Amino acid sequence: MKNLLIWILFVLVGCTAQKEDIPKHIKGTENLVVYSGDMPPTASVDLVREATFEAPDKYSLKWHDDTVSFYSWLESIEVDTSGRVFIADNDATKIHVFDPAGNYLKSLGRKGSGPGEFQSITNTQIGSSSLYVFDFRGFRTTVYSLDSLKVIESNSVKSSVNQDEFDEINGWLRWRLLIRNNGTYLAGFRKQRMDARAGSPNSNLDKDRPKKYYFMDKESNITSDEVFEVKKSREILTTRVEDRHLSNFRPLPFLGRTVIRISDDNHIYTTWTDDFLIKVYGPDGNYQRAIYYPFQKRPIKREELLGTVDKDDWNRGLVEHAELPKTWPAIHSIVVDDRNRLWVSTIIPEDGMREWRVMENTGELIAKFRWPKSRSIKTVKNGYAYVCVTDEEMGQQRIVKYRIQMN
Repeated sequence: MKNLLIWILFVLVGCTAQKEDIPKHIKGTENLVVYSGDMPPTASVDLVREATFEAPDKYSLKWHDDTVSFYSWLESIEVDTSGRVFIADNDATKIHVFDPAGNYLKSLGRKGSGPGEFQSITNTQIGSSSLYVFDFRGFRTTVYSLDSLKVIESNSVKSSVNQDEFDEINGWLRWRLLIRNNGTYLAGFRKQRMDARAGSPNSNLDKDRPKKYYFMDKESNITSDEVFEVKKSREILTTRVEDRHLSNFRPLPFLGRTVIRISDDNHIYTTWTDDFLIKVYGPDGNYQRAIYYPFQKRPIKREELLGTVDKDDWNRGLVEHAELPKTWPAIHSIVVDDRNRLWVSTIIPEDGMREWRVMENTGELIAKFRWPKSRSIKTVKNGYAYVCVTDEEMGQQRIVKYRIQMN
């Protein structure tokens, strides 16, 4: 009876929301499930601080904007079934290991190009008995046993063996690898690199550069048809100031970008952050649905942005002179927890705050709460949220564990 009532509510909410204004570029989305922006949550969330995870003083935790992890010391946080916490520190090219109470146990890896060494730590994933670590610069995957915390495999990732069998990406560049919980990959390919040479016939900063994603096994064989395509990975602004051509070489928090998340059971979630639209793919790569919530986006004001950019920042001239978007993105970040629920951080008008929404992976709203943007939820496992807390005055970050109370 309870399931029937939930299904009826789901249908009624969807039908009501269909009457709301849906942007033209979203209306034609396949298997689109639209929810009302006024949909009430069914639960409340309290986060209770329990433990702090701090690396030894010899490891410097530098402050960076955490919009994109490539520019942060913190690459990822993994938690195993015993509650041990593995924090990938890209600056130190190490993985810090803590017990559930926050006591430092040891570090894994070091700078280098041999087994158990990293040029970078690009992303990590925990499987049933292993910790997988992918190094994009070294193009190597290292596998640690969760029992012994010792290296059991360390393999270079070869160029795609059978890429020429796929006409649509034959000759394309392999651009990105995301590791799955069985050591296989979600591999992204792009036709051309970014070309920032102003005036060159190949200049493409103002153009879409599509990326196509496929599954790839440990031996670098593509094992699926195209799973999905994204038009671009991030939005780029360009302008000319006197004799200089300016563009943003890294993502900026007020610009749209593509976010891809893989759950513990290998579901895939993608979004272009401009809209509250999340596409869901099954572990086999089959498209399942798209979840959409109408969202009132925060207007962009140039004078406000200038107040956040230092005078000697490379992007200062860009923010001063480029044609800016009219609004901020809707979505800031997405976390998928170990129950396949989505924790979505949204950008709201209130300064210094984010609004988080907790949803089923079918889109139904469970809870909604506001949280300082200096506390960025990175991982949700075993009933706990692991949060990167930034002290902007001191220029430091630390990881804090919060117990989730959901009523």
